Amino acid sequence: IAQQRNAVRTVGVEDYVRAAAISEFAPPSGDPHVMEQMLEVQAVIARTYALSNRGRHARQGFDLCSTTHCQLYEPSRLKTSRWAEAADIAVRQTAGAVLWHDGAPAVTLFHADCGGHTSTSVNAWGGTPRPYLLAVRDEGHETSAHARWTYSVTTANILAAINADARTRVGKRLDGISITERDTSGRVASILLSGSRDRQVRGEDFRAVLSREFGPRAVRSTLFEVRREGKDFVFEGRGFGHGVGLCQAGALARIQSGAKPVDVLQRYYPGTTLRAAN
Repeated sequence: IAQQRNAVRTVGVEDYVRAAAISEFAPPSGDPHVMEQMLEVQAVIARTYALSNRGRHARQGFDLCSTTHCQLYEPSRLKTSRWAEAADIAVRQTAGAVLWHDGAPAVTLFHADCGGHTSTSVNAWGGTPRPYLLAVRDEGHETSAHARWTYSVTTANILAAINADARTRVGKRLDGISITERDTSGRVASILLSGSRDRQVRGEDFRAVLSREFGPRAVRSTLFEVRREGKDFVFEGRGFGHGVGLCQAGALARIQSGAKPVDVLQRYYPGTTLRAAN
């Protein structure tokens, strides 16, 4: 694990899982048993993700980084979080358990809030489709678990942000932002930036550019509408994150409604098998 530039730490898998699980899921106050079950879900995801992505940073001399590029890894939380003991129990309860598909650990992508509908990895980034990463509606009790958000930004500020990246650069003038295509989940697949020159941009690329400039809580997902109001562009959307794989907001709602961790994992990664690592 690389925790910061030029700092590499060798960590046992279960120790890594314990810190990654509590770093990626910060439980709200609530029923300790429910939170422990949710941490069990996150522990299986963290373990599977680590194994399926081992060597992701091999060129730099380590397996995984400690940021959201891989998974958050903040071991200090095991000393400061009120849920540290619950995380320890969750890791022991799931010791060695990994989600498998077609003879290999699954790519267990996850996010904070799907906004009511998950997406596929192909829709988000292109590449190879994964049969267990589907675009499906989060129905039932989970519907009320998904957040709505609004973000307003001046034309001058958004122009500076998009001109800072070659993928979105339009020149001295930004005249409009138009959604030209949505994927099966309703997320923005393609967006037209009209300005001194026009740019057709992937939805996730556009969000990444804005997140780098304004932070991840600005345009929180690509499940949005956009309009111009005077000198501002206003984004209204649902959810938080890329929408692929397990939805933490939906998963927590399912556990609160009585679902078991194994049921939640099968809901968001259908067709995978839960068993110990080889």
